[in-house]
Amino acid sequence: MNYNEMKQAVKLLSKEWNLGKKEAETDNDNICAWIYLVDILQESEKIIKYKNGNKLIGFCGYSKKNSNKHIISKKFYGFIKSKLYKSKSIKNLKAFKEYESNYNYTPEELKKHFDGEVSILIVDKDYRGQKIGKKLLLDVFKLAKKDNMKNLQILTDESCNYKFYEKLGCKKVYETIIKNKEIGQLGNEYTEKAFIYEKKL
Repeated sequence: MNYNEMKQAVKLLSKEWNLGKKEAETDNDNICAWIYLVDILQESEKIIKYKNGNKLIGFCGYSKKNSNKHIISKKFYGFIKSKLYKSKSIKNLKAFKEYESNYNYTPEELKKHFDGEVSILIVDKDYRGQKIGKKLLLDVFKLAKKDNMKNLQILTDESCNYKFYEKLGCKKVYETIIKNKEIGQLGNEYTEKAFIYEKKL
C-alpha cells in the first residue's frame, strides 16, 4: 500500500470499528486505526485491494506462519507500531492493549493447526452488496493456495457478517464468548460470540 491508500484504509477501518478508541481515551479518531493497519501490514504476507479509480473500496490479506518474506518491511512496520503506541493521543495504553488482547482467543489446541490466517477483510459500507468482499476473499484463497498453504484461520465475531464465510466453504471449528468491545455494533453491551473458521485450500 502506498501512503494515500493507507490513509484511505485508516478511514475505512475507523468508520467500521471502534478499534480501541474508547478504551484508549483518545481524542484522535484515527490513531487506533493506524495502529491496527500497521499491525495488519506487519503480519500480512500479501494484501490485495479493490479500487474504483483512485478510491480504495476494500482490501483483504493473509498471513503465513513462519514466513521469511518481507522481513525488512515487517521490522519497519513493527518499529512504526511501537512509536504509535507511545503517542500522546493515547491516554490509557493499558486499557487499549487489553482491548487488543481480547481478540486473541485462539485456544492452544488450534495455535499450531493453521498455516496462516486471513489477516483482514473490509469493504466500504457504501459499496456492499456488490460481491466485492466475495471476490477479494476468493482471490486471497487462490494466492494462499499458490503459496503452498493448506488451511487458513479466520477470526470473526457477532459484530461481523460471519455467515458470509460459511457460504464460501469455510467451516466453523471453534466458538467462544468474549467481552463486547464493539458496543455500537450490537445491542448486548457486555459479551459477544466469537468464532474461528477454517478454510481448507
